Amino acid sequence: MQLDLINTPTVQCIVWRDELLANVYVDDAKWLRGKLDELDDSIGYVKANTWLRHHIERYQLLNKISFLRPTVARNAERIAKTVNQFAAMEWLRSVVSRMSWCDKLITGLDGKELAAWAEKRSRDFEVQIIEASLQFDAEKAHKLMRLELNEIGYEFDGWDEPERIVGLAARMITPEWWIRLAKKQWTTVENILRECGEVHRKASPYVSYWTLNKFRKQRDDNRAFLESMEAINDLDQRFTLAELSDKGVSNPVNRRNELMVRLRGCEELADEMEHVAVFLTATCPSKYHPVHNSGQRNGKFFRAGCPTVRDANAYMVNTFAQFRSYCKRHGIMFYGMRAVEPHHGGTPHWHLLLFINPSQRDALVDAFTEYFMREDRYEKGAEKHRVTIKDIDKDQGSAVGYIAKYIAKNVDGEYIDGDIETNKSGKEAAERITAWARRHRIRQFQFVGGVSVTVWRELRRLKIDNAPASCINIYHAANRADWKQFMNLMGGPFAGRNQTLKTHYVENEENQYGEITKSIKGVQTLVDVVTTRLYEWTVQRKGSDLLKSGEAVSSWTRVNNCTEVLKPRRGSGKTEVLKPVKPEYFGVPEDRLRAFAAHALNPDPTPEVAHGFSY
Repeated sequence: MQLDLINTPTVQCIVWRDELLANVYVDDAKWLRGKLDELDDSIGYVKANTWLRHHIERYQLLNKISFLRPTVARNAERIAKTVNQFAAMEWLRSVVSRMSWCDKLITGLDGKELAAWAEKRSRDFEVQIIEASLQFDAEKAHKLMRLELNEIGYEFDGWDEPERIVGLAARMITPEWWIRLAKKQWTTVENILRECGEVHRKASPYVSYWTLNKFRKQRDDNRAFLESMEAINDLDQRFTLAELSDKGVSNPVNRRNELMVRLRGCEELADEMEHVAVFLTATCPSKYHPVHNSGQRNGKFFRAGCPTVRDANAYMVNTFAQFRSYCKRHGIMFYGMRAVEPHHGGTPHWHLLLFINPSQRDALVDAFTEYFMREDRYEKGAEKHRVTIKDIDKDQGSAVGYIAKYIAKNVDGEYIDGDIETNKSGKEAAERITAWARRHRIRQFQFVGGVSVTVWRELRRLKIDNAPASCINIYHAANRADWKQFMNLMGGPFAGRNQTLKTHYVENEENQYGEITKSIKGVQTLVDVVTTRLYEWTVQRKGSDLLKSGEAVSSWTRVNNCTEVLKPRRGSGKTEVLKPVKPEYFGVPEDRLRAFAAHALNPDPTPEVAHGFSY
């Protein structure tokens, strides 16, 4: 009889268990109840309750994760077996912390649903910030902003600068700011999936299937948007945004062709100057790689705190910066290009094609090797795999031909039969690498040394009728895509800040948040400015003819400058100049933003200012 009392849970015990299991996923709760029944019979309900106390946190944490729960649960179980239970719980807590704002309402939503969520979030914040400002003071409004930013994990360092606070607040009342913030959380999801072993050649190389599907849908949505919008200049010339996009370097074919043209020019100039080409590859230390080549987990990665892709790339950036500083101090001059691509597990590695005077080749190689071997120098395989050097032999082929496959693989996969790293086709590998670069915000290509490509692109905007007389030779070199001659005329590959032409900016334009911004207007010499932005463009929905109707239209500064539009004042019979809002901020009237900015800068608002917030 006494044994039955020990094995049978009391009423208080059942209530206590029910309260704990209420915060557990339904399937987990069902399994836990069955486990407790077994323990009650075998060891008694008191010891069963002790077991539940030790294990309930894991299931409560998993309940806070939405669609990642099964994947995270499996990885936590694996960590518990291979390391220990404490390490598994620490990792699980970190996942829940990172996912605290990135819940299913953000990761699961897309398209119109995400836009509706962002609209509601921005409206709710606007109502709260206005109420705090009107009923209390600016400090109360600032405190509300701090709480909101802390909740979503957004870092802001301008609390001592009123204009920056106003600019941030104006952004936070726009749905597009929340959409961009939500999409940044998708990177958090991808990092967690990578930690769970979902990214490698035997599962999903470079990126997870979840991110790849997100990338494909976003790409299709972006294309549909570009095709639905058109840009009109002051000569009434019309182009869809898709047509304009296809003309620029956002088009993969144009991007690949420009990279090849510039590299070819560098190589031709190197031949002329009798410089040699060196191809260098640098890889991150082992702790930045979540998996080995076999696909098995790498214990060093977990012990290092699971570095993200951006952590790994930051290591490469910082190390390369130290290397460049050393070369500058010792007069080692080089130029060329670096390309960043992922290993199958998502960790970036760098390829560099550098041109240099033969007398400095050994010094460059020694310095490069030294800096990229400093961290974890003596780990297994470091000497063999961390840094590789290959001198380009002109008799066996050109330097550009050697790196062409890396460019194609990382842009559109053209002319690539297959990817050795993953056994995927060239096209599929390129798609996954592009998804990887965009999800983790990695700059894939960058030229080092050389001259300004912005000047090159600005000059190529001009037709021959508008060719600048003051720099006609440079214009012709750019117009005929002669990068070698363009570099020579600009001052050579080591011109640096002393280039013949520089980009000309103006800083008298105000964006939709009331902030003064600078924009490109052309190029300049020491005494002259050549204007390359000759037309004023506005953007509207295709076929809407807003310009003819007199309604406000949206400017797109990537096409060109804002166009002032005359709009009748309501009820006055007069007209006022209304500066349009960028297309990514449709639905947010500028007067609403300006009224908010004026109020935020004025802790004691007048009724006239407060009236600007009426809906």
